[in-house]
Amino acid sequence: MLNTLATNITRFRQQKGMTMEELATEVGVTKQAISHYENGVRTPDSITLLAIAKAFGYSIDRLVTAHKVSFKLNYVNYREGMSLSMDQRTTVEELASNALANYMELEAIAKENRPFDNPLKDNDPIRTEHDAEKAAIQLRKRWKLGDGPLHNLVDVLEKKGIRIIKVKFGYAYTHEGLSGWVDQRKFPVIILNDRPQDICRIRFTLLHELGHLLLIMADDLTIDVVEKLCNAFAGAIMLPTDILVAEFGRNRTAISMPELQRIKQLYGISVYAIMVRARRANLITIDAYQKWKTNDFEDYTFGHYLGEEEPQRFLQMLYRCLSENKIGLDKAAQLAGRSEADFRNILLSKISMR
Repeated sequence: MLNTLATNITRFRQQKGMTMEELATEVGVTKQAISHYENGVRTPDSITLLAIAKAFGYSIDRLVTAHKVSFKLNYVNYREGMSLSMDQRTTVEELASNALANYMELEAIAKENRPFDNPLKDNDPIRTEHDAEKAAIQLRKRWKLGDGPLHNLVDVLEKKGIRIIKVKFGYAYTHEGLSGWVDQRKFPVIILNDRPQDICRIRFTLLHELGHLLLIMADDLTIDVVEKLCNAFAGAIMLPTDILVAEFGRNRTAISMPELQRIKQLYGISVYAIMVRARRANLITIDAYQKWKTNDFEDYTFGHYLGEEEPQRFLQMLYRCLSENKIGLDKAAQLAGRSEADFRNILLSKISMR
């Protein structure tokens, strides 16, 4: 019961938005006592246990009983997913919510409830691509991302408090990703479709969904316009206009394949997105852009970006909790969505690689 009680006290306190000090005051104990309860160092006596349950508005039975956390993904935005049927949406959101529940439960066990603050929350509503690009510049400055290439977007976003999860949707959802919020817009979530995808496409999807999460759109915009504005935001973060001008110069009548290849490999952005950015910044003429669009090409012929975009925070918490005996192998496998045998084999393979 001890680990279950410790986990539940932490989880319920975080769900209620209470600090340790606030719970301690409500219960009539010290902050250190609450810390001991949450870390399994001490067990509260029956009177204190009743006071804790009362502070949460729950019964003692619920406080000491292990149960699966249920988190609902709300305010869902789809990456080019508006064509989904209602049944497909239901399936996708159930799969995403199940994976999210495991993620948030692990956060509670690990006591790693990372807060999030939207750096663009005070901006005026976005109406135009110019507004979206301006917001992208502000984000780079406020998050201190510098002026150069962003090599690991997943790492940047996870450190800023955005939960990133990969889910195998199968045939239910063939697009790249979706995003949404948990607990009344308290925790932002980006869900990536766990299937083979071009790395540049994954990077663009991450920032497109970030646009859905951070940007306050004007109320009268259509869905298509919102999607275009999120694309403009993503492109401007990956390849700001100042960098584009420095790389290409102005008034170009054409851009060569070696130039495009170099930018793609350095900045991790597709050739198509580079050309859209170049046209948007008026670095090439409309005629040159239209002529380029008529060319029949595959993006992979322009080389490959060699970076990786793999969520690491969930695994980091999982392995830490496992090594500190906060969870057993069976629980770790359940949270990872695998059988115990499969999870054991994964651990053994990692050990053998050392």
